[in-house]
Amino acid sequence: MPRAADVGVYEARSARSTVIGMDLASRTSVVRPASLDEWWGRARDSMTDRATRGWYIGACFGLLYQALTVIAVWLSPGSVPEKVAATVLLVVYCGIFVFLAPMVWWAPLRDRIIAVTGYWALSFFFFPLLGGTAFWLWVLVAVVSAAVFEEFAIVAVFTAVLIIIPLIYGVLTGFTDSAAWSGIITFSVTSMMFGLNRQMRTVRELRQAQSEVARLAVVEERARFSRDMHDVLGHSLTVVTVKSELARRLVSLDPARAEAEIADIERLSRGALADLRAAVAGYREMSLSTELAAAQTALAAADIEAHLPRNGEIVRPQFRQLFGWVLREGVTNVIRHSGAENCWVELTEDSLVVSDDGRGAGMVGLVGADAALLAQSGGNGLDGLGARAREAGARIVAGPSIHGGFQLSVRKAAE
Repeated sequence: MPRAADVGVYEARSARSTVIGMDLASRTSVVRPASLDEWWGRARDSMTDRATRGWYIGACFGLLYQALTVIAVWLSPGSVPEKVAATVLLVVYCGIFVFLAPMVWWAPLRDRIIAVTGYWALSFFFFPLLGGTAFWLWVLVAVVSAAVFEEFAIVAVFTAVLIIIPLIYGVLTGFTDSAAWSGIITFSVTSMMFGLNRQMRTVRELRQAQSEVARLAVVEERARFSRDMHDVLGHSLTVVTVKSELARRLVSLDPARAEAEIADIERLSRGALADLRAAVAGYREMSLSTELAAAQTALAAADIEAHLPRNGEIVRPQFRQLFGWVLREGVTNVIRHSGAENCWVELTEDSLVVSDDGRGAGMVGLVGADAALLAQSGGNGLDGLGARAREAGARIVAGPSIHGGFQLSVRKAAE
């Protein structure tokens, strides 16, 4: 369960959820914007979302082959002005390809159909200039349709149209024009993009499920802590309130009894405060398994290879909290001071060892050192560990590691 301090972190992360991260299958129920300004506002947010960067990169690479179309324009018969016009239109057409999908990813189904159909219709302006070569532009239409739609029936209809028309053209021309075979490329590209789109949807749904689990965990932890506070303070504060009212009435009638009631109120208040502190201390109790997971993340962030046990269930319950503190301090020292490439953590039911292959900590002669000596040499963090170890009936030991670095261990004290 997350701690109370983690609640704000989760909510901040949730606030950064992106337009592209939404479940695209639910877009059929998206309410159409009330105005054109609102529509463009949503489109702009979608186009500038960080999650669209991958699409822009892939789209630009996908346009490289359109250089062949430009070459075909300038090799075709016609005047220079016509060729310039065709080139300008081709640049515009490719620019629309880059931005069209991110622009309408958020949109209702009808708007997406209109956008893709309009893009396809724009390609017909190239046929008077390019002839059958313009069929190669339909590959871009196929890519956009597969990227925008997750509805299989719609993608199938667009793909069928984009394949059948070039094939009919091929039959009429005896397949002398290579553009007649563009339908095969269109089918291959559409299938690939549609499959990739479905895979991305699965990943999005998994992330949404993880976010929901985290949100529910936060809600559950809030409820648990609220119950704890109610149980700890509810009864005591109720009694204090009742006795305070009674003492106020007795001040003039029976001062001796009023004084006794006030003393009882003081006792109850002190008890409630002690219960509150105990509840908070328990709420913040160190978890060895949680610290193992945190150590894995911290070491990875420091580019240190972690060799950790999966969990701390093997450790005796009376040592788990202490071992969590020792693990945190040991891993912190490895990250800050060791310059190591590897870190090892070994657990038994009554011992924990943190070691590395770094340059060591210069603590020569501390092999077998007790907690007091270690505290004098190791700083405030190890000082606190020494005190915790003594309270738990354990002993801190530090010295050179068999891996060439430094080693910090804690084990049950000899009886």
